[in-house]
Amino acid sequence: MNLHRAATRAALALAFAATQGHLGAQAPGLRLFQPIGNFATQLLDASGTVVHQWPGGGNLTAHVAADGSLLRGRQATAIPVPGQTGGVQRIDFDGTVRWDYPLSGPNLFGHHDLEPMPNGNVLVIVWERYTVADAVAQGRDPSLLTGTDWLPDGLIELQQTGPNSAVVVWEWHLIDHVVQDYDATKPNFGVVADHPELLDINYPPVVLTDGDYNHANGIDYDPVHDLIAISARAQNEVYIIDHATTTAEAAGHTGGARGRGGDILWRWGNPAAYGAGTAQDQQLDGQHDPRFVPPGYPGAGHLTVFNNRHTPTSSAVYELALPMDAAGNLAIDPVLGTYGPPAPLWTFTEPGFFSNVTSSAERLPNGNTLICSGTQNRVFEVTPAGQTVMSYSHPGSNLLFQANYVDRSMWADRASLSVAGDQVRFDHLTGTAHANRYALLLGTLSGRSPGVALPGGTALPLNVDALTDAMATQWNTGVFVDTLCLLDAAGAGASAVLAPPGVIPPALVGVTLDFAHVVFDAGLQPVRAGTAVSVTISP
Repeated sequence: MNLHRAATRAALALAFAATQGHLGAQAPGLRLFQPIGNFATQLLDASGTVVHQWPGGGNLTAHVAADGSLLRGRQATAIPVPGQTGGVQRIDFDGTVRWDYPLSGPNLFGHHDLEPMPNGNVLVIVWERYTVADAVAQGRDPSLLTGTDWLPDGLIELQQTGPNSAVVVWEWHLIDHVVQDYDATKPNFGVVADHPELLDINYPPVVLTDGDYNHANGIDYDPVHDLIAISARAQNEVYIIDHATTTAEAAGHTGGARGRGGDILWRWGNPAAYGAGTAQDQQLDGQHDPRFVPPGYPGAGHLTVFNNRHTPTSSAVYELALPMDAAGNLAIDPVLGTYGPPAPLWTFTEPGFFSNVTSSAERLPNGNTLICSGTQNRVFEVTPAGQTVMSYSHPGSNLLFQANYVDRSMWADRASLSVAGDQVRFDHLTGTAHANRYALLLGTLSGRSPGVALPGGTALPLNVDALTDAMATQWNTGVFVDTLCLLDAAGAGASAVLAPPGVIPPALVGVTLDFAHVVFDAGLQPVRAGTAVSVTISP
C-alpha cells in the first residue's frame, strides 16, 4: 500500500509539473494576518510591508468578507482550552466595530477559525459543552476521560441581526455522527471499519484532561458544491460534509443534496481513524487550514492543507485532488478501501520550514501559494516550483495563526447612497508598489461585465456609461471629491461621492452603482484596476 502511494505521488507530481507554469511573479493584492492574542489585525502588501491595521482586540483568525468588512475572532478567556476565541467581530475599514457577538459560554465556545459565507453569514467552529457522563452515555471509554467537561466540536452558521445579536440559521454537531465498538449497551455501537462516514468516539485512545476531543482548527466553504471542509487535529484528518442540508438533516444520516445528511462525505489523512489502515498509512499529523481552491485558480476544485509534521522536524503544504465526480459526489476507493487520493498532487517543503502548531496555506489566483508558518512568525509566497517570491517575518514572540489573501484594493464606508442626501467614502489601498501614483475613481450604472480593456492590458471591471464618462472628465469637481487622488507612501488614498438632496432621481432607488479605481504610472498610463465595489441607491 505504501509503495502504491509513493508511485502515485510521483506520477501525480509529474502530471502537475507538466500542466503548471513556474511563475516567478508575486500575486497582486494584499495579505491579512492576525497574531494570537489581543493584537491588531494587519494587512501586508506584496513587498511584505504592513500597509494597514485594524485596532487590537482580535485573536487567531481574521478574514475580509465579500462586502469588505473584517471578520475576526475576538479575545476572550471564558474557557482554558488552547485555541479559544470567544466571539466574532465585524469591523469596517476605519476600525468601527459593526458587530460584536459573544460565543463564550455557557454551552458554546467559539474557537480557532471562522469562514465568511457569500450570503453574508459566517460559519464558526464551536466547542459544545457536555459532561463526562454524557460522553460515557454515548459510548466513550470512561478510562479515557478526566475532569468534568466533554467538548466535541460543532459548526454554527450565524446571521447578524444587530450590533450584538445573531440567529443561528444552520448547525451541525459532530456528536450526531459517531460510532463506537466499546460498549454494546450504549448507542452508536457498531464496527468502526463498517462506518467510515462516522467518527470513532474513542479514537485516538488517549486520556483527555480538558475534554477537547477533536480540536478542530480550520474551516472552509465551497460555494460551488455547497460543501464544508474541517480539520480535526486530534484525529489527524480533514473532513468534508454537506452544507446543502437543513439543520434537521445535518443531525441525521439521510437527506441533503447527497442523501447522506450530516455524515462525513470524505476524509483524508489517517485511515487508522476509521479502521482502514495503520500508523504506516497516516499522511497528516497535526494539520491545519484545509482550503478549497476557488474556480478559475490553478488547481480549481482541489484542496490545500498545511501539514504541520510532514516529518518530525519539518512541515509541508499539500495539494489534494479530490475524488469528486461530475455530480459533486465523493466516494471511498472501492479497491483500497480508503478515501483518495493515495498521495498529494503537489507538496511544498524546504529545509528549516517547521511549525509544530498553527499555520495555513492558500492557493493564489496566479498559481502561487501563500503560506503562514505560525511558530516561525513568517508569511511567505511560493511558486509551483517552490521559489519564494515574497517573505515577511513578524516581529515579536506572539505566534501567527493563519494568513489570508485579499484581492480587494478599495473599500466603501457604506453599501447604500440615499436620494435624501448622502455621501460614500472610498478608501484606496494598493500597496507600496504604487506609492506616489494617481488613482482615479470611476463608476457605472451598467454593471461589471464584460468590463473594458484599457491601454496596456489593464482590465477595468466596469461597463462604460454616462456615469463613467462624467467621473473620467469631471474628477475633483461637484459631487466628485478627490476622485483623482495622489496615493501616499503605502499606496493609500481616499475619495468620496456626495449626493445632496435632489441630485439622484427617486426613480433610481434600488439601482446598484459599481465603482472601481484605475492607478496610473508616472507617464499617466494605466497600470492596474482595482476590484469593483457596489453601492445601492436607497430612499
